[in-house]
Order: sequence, then C-alpha cells, then structure tokens
Amino acid sequence: MIARLIATATLLICPLSTLYAACEGSDLRNQLSATEQAELQAFDLSTPYPSGNHWLAEKDQHRINVVGTVHLGDARLGPVFDRLSPVLAAADRIYLEMTPQEEAQLQQAISERPELILLTKGPTLIDLLDPEEWEQLSKAAQARNIPSFMAAKFQPWYLSILLSVPPCALSAMGEGGGLDHQIMGFAAKNGVPLQALEPYDTVFSLFSSEPFDTQIAMMRASLLSDQDSANGLVTLLNSYFDQSHAAGWYLAKLHAKRVSALSEREIEEAFETLQATLLRQRNLAWMPRIIDTSSTDSIVVAVGAAHLHGSDGVLAQLQGAGYHLSQQEF
Repeated sequence: MIARLIATATLLICPLSTLYAACEGSDLRNQLSATEQAELQAFDLSTPYPSGNHWLAEKDQHRINVVGTVHLGDARLGPVFDRLSPVLAAADRIYLEMTPQEEAQLQQAISERPELILLTKGPTLIDLLDPEEWEQLSKAAQARNIPSFMAAKFQPWYLSILLSVPPCALSAMGEGGGLDHQIMGFAAKNGVPLQALEPYDTVFSLFSSEPFDTQIAMMRASLLSDQDSANGLVTLLNSYFDQSHAAGWYLAKLHAKRVSALSEREIEEAFETLQATLLRQRNLAWMPRIIDTSSTDSIVVAVGAAHLHGSDGVLAQLQGAGYHLSQQEF
C-alpha cells in the first residue's frame, strides 16, 4: 500500500511519473465571460514569456534549449517528442527536475522516514477538521484509492498533492508517460548524460516548512468534486498543448475560485503559496546550475511548463543574465 501511495504522490513532486490523462471534462476557456476573457488577456500581456514551450537561449558559445514539459501522458505528445528528438540527440547534457536516481532516493527516504509525509505526533486531520469537511476529504481520498485511516495521518501539504489528481487520471496509472519521462528514456537509450536540477527532497523541504495553517488551507483548496477536478485537468492540458502556460496557471486559479468552498482571498493566498514554493524558490535555486558561464556545452533544460513564464520564470531570468532568447518549434 505505501509503495502505491508513494508512486501516486510523485505526480507533482516527481515528474518521471507515468500517469496517463484519461479524463473527460470541459475546457473552461470555452465558458469564460467577457470580463474573464479580458482579465485573462490582460494577465497574458503583463506576464513575461506567457507562451511557448520550447525556447533557445544563446550567449557566446553557450546554447540552452529550454523545454516546458507536462508531467502527464497524453497522445498529443507523440508528434511533440518526434520534433524534439534531434535537439535531445545533439545535447551534451539534459537537465531535469529529477532523474531516476533522485526518484529512487525519494522513495527510499519516505519508506525509512515516515514523518516526511505522516503526522506522527499530535492530532490527526480528523481532529483538525470539522465533521463535514472531514467527510468530504475522506470521500475524495477513497476515490483515489487512499483509505480514510491513512488520509487522516498524512501531512496536509502531501494530501493536497494527492487530491489534486482527479480519480479519472489515477485509474489509468502506468499507461504512457509525461514528456519528462520520455526524455529520460531517450537519454538512457542514446547515452545523453542526465543531471538533476535539485536534490531529491527539495519539494518536501519547501512544503513542510510552510506553517501548518497554510498547509491546511492548501488542502482545503484542493477539495473539488471529481468532475470539477477533471475539468481543471482537461483545461490545463489543452492550455499546455496550445503553448499557453501562463493562461493555464491563471485558469487553474480562476477555476478554484469558481468551485472551491474557500473565499476568493483564501484561494489567492493558497495560490501565492504554491507559486512561491513550487515555482519561484525553485527557479531561483536552479539558475546557477543552468547558467554556467564557463561552459560551452549545448544543454537541454526540461522542466514543468509553469516554470517558464513570469518575472521569476526561467526564461526571464535567462534574459536578465544576458541571453538572447528565440522561440523554437514544439
């Protein structure tokens, strides 16, 4: 049981997960009001590098192909991977958020140190939530093959990650693989060196350092109906294949405001925590490794597409470091 739970939670933590997006839902972009459409357009215009999943950054002899990935399998990735293969084959190194080595270290650490994901002391989530809220959380966990007794003992931030995955996606676990996974397989087959951008426990450390009340709020924000979760995933994937990663982030927040029981202020705070923890802090930490001014190598940096856009995004930081960026075929 614990091994399956570890594998499930690595959907967002470990991008090598092979989870196939087999969900049916509505693309929320088709349901936006005129005001919401205008707000989305304004957000796009004000956000550095809001679109494009493949960019080339050049400075002197240093070439960096930056690829925004999706951590879920999808049939639409086939042609994308075919177009990227020559770039991967020509790389001296490929950087991923995690390599198989870090994934193995993560799973071993969880097995040996259950306190990384479990509340080993003090009250459980049953004690911390009101009865109606716990009932909703318990049903959501069971729909994802997580027994209630186990869900009650999880760290709130960890359970948030589990609940963010719609049951329709989990039911097809093991079919296909995300772009990260395909790149990893290509590198192993063709002898291209792989390197991780961060230690295996980075995300664990960042989330577990958040105040407990903040973790509880994040968990509450992830409590959506199965259909609402599916709609959110379909919208996110369609935005990705349209190469509109900034819009995907904006729409995820808008969707949460529409369907979550939390207030708009609470949703804003939860997403700011996610942005600061999952994106901003990690982007900043990655840059010294990505920008090696003594290197003349041609490298590929393949990270989740949400890491690309924004003033703290990978692309804006490369531009700030003097790199010339040009969008490439994806």
